Amino acid sequence: MVLSICGAVSIVGGAGAVVIKVIKPAFRLTKRVEKLEELSDKDYKRLLALEEMQKQQSKSLAALLNHQITGNGIESMKKIRDELLESIIDN
Repeated sequence: MVLSICGAVSIVGGAGAVVIKVIKPAFRLTKRVEKLEELSDKDYKRLLALEEMQKQQSKSLAALLNHQITGNGIESMKKIRDELLESIIDN
């Protein structure tokens, strides 16, 4: 009787160890995927901000080029300057 109880405990313990070895990596993988999704979302937002900054810089460059060619466009340069400064401050 005692041997059968010890055998049952041993079998249950062995099965529990196998289940833990199978489930534990799945939990680690889930945590890792959640962290990667969070970082991916942050990276996407940063890329959008960089893209917007690049658009502002291109507008500025175009306004400067236009001003160099014609000598006009001071008001548009002031407007673009304000937009660029606002963009820099927001980021």
